[in-house]
Amino acid sequence: MTTTTASHAPAIHLDLRALLRPVLTALRFTGHFVVALVGVIFLGSASEH
Repeated sequence: MTTTTASHAPAIHLDLRALLRPVLTALRFTGHFVVALVGVIFLGSASEH
């Protein structure tokens, strides 16, 4: 029992890491995009007033 859990645990951990890496990069890009979008909207509304 202990050998099977020990051999399965790293594989699952590596799979989660490989799956999370593109998700984290996508979130980082969308985060920058949202910040830029909010900045453009803010500057646009500020220039109107």
